[in-house]
Amino acid sequence: MATRKIDKDRRERTSNAVRELLETERLARQAKTARLREQRLAAAPAAKSPPPAARPGRTPKKRKIIDIS
Repeated sequence: MATRKIDKDRRERTSNAVRELLETERLARQAKTARLREQRLAAAPAAKSPPPAARPGRTPKKRKIIDIS
């Protein structure tokens, strides 16, 4: 079955438009990823603070024994 030239042209224009849209979205995602990576790397040295001091361990509570007779 032969496709009409009009249908073929419309399909090609639509495909081209979708390709351009996908390319634009891909570039926007890459730019956002790069921006977030830079923010994360810039914040990483500031986040490297000395480890918190060790807290003394808590002794476990003793259980009460109830005699049931």
